[in-house]
Amino acid sequence: MKFKSLKKVTAAVIAAAMVMSSALMVCAADTGSGSSSVSGNDSSVSSNDSSSSSSSSSSSSSSSSSSSAPQEQYVAPPTYEEQKSQSSNAAIQVAGSEVRTSIGGVYAAESVRGTAVTTSAADVRTSLGLKDGQKPVIIIYDVDEKKSVNAMASINTAADAMQADVVACLHIELGAKEHGSWVALSDGSIALKAGLPKNADKSLTYSVLCVQPGGEITVYEDMDNDPNTVTTPVKAGVNAYAIVAK
Repeated sequence: MKFKSLKKVTAAVIAAAMVMSSALMVCAADTGSGSSSVSGNDSSVSSNDSSSSSSSSSSSSSSSSSSSAPQEQYVAPPTYEEQKSQSSNAAIQVAGSEVRTSIGGVYAAESVRGTAVTTSAADVRTSLGLKDGQKPVIIIYDVDEKKSVNAMASINTAADAMQADVVACLHIELGAKEHGSWVALSDGSIALKAGLPKNADKSLTYSVLCVQPGGEITVYEDMDNDPNTVTTPVKAGVNAYAIVAK
């Protein structure tokens, strides 16, 4: 009877050992499953890194595309000559009154209150002897005393001889253009109206000195009756003009 009991005990121990073994196998399987999950997380991180790299590459590509986009074309500001240019028949303020000039060109003198050519367009062409395809052009600047030493010396000498005061000095070029090229002229003249400076003494008599290359001087009397302006002949070519008062 004792032997049979021992057999039963032994059988129970073996059965218990088998149950324990099964439990250990299940636990090992669970541990393996956890390891696989960690591996999956690593895979997820790797995937995120790949996505980030792709996003960075896309951003870089977008930046490159943006930098290669066409830029706005630079437009240079107008030059001083362009700012002071007037077309033929343009309305110009001369001593506060509107005067239409018959010749296009650069009207840049600032020592007087505006200048305009008052000779009609037809008479300008006749006087200057222009050919078909030639267009009259006038360029007016203030005389630069530092660059026009000889002209200023002649003007001051003539003004002193007349006992007159110099009010303004103008550098005037009267020529023509043909197919965009400058054509120098030497014959003919036009009439130019100039506004006297605001501080000019209206009780004085005004006239104009023309200094030609070589120093020859011609004196012109005022051609109009407006106390605010002076109208003078202007010869073809390049000359200096001085408005004087006495």
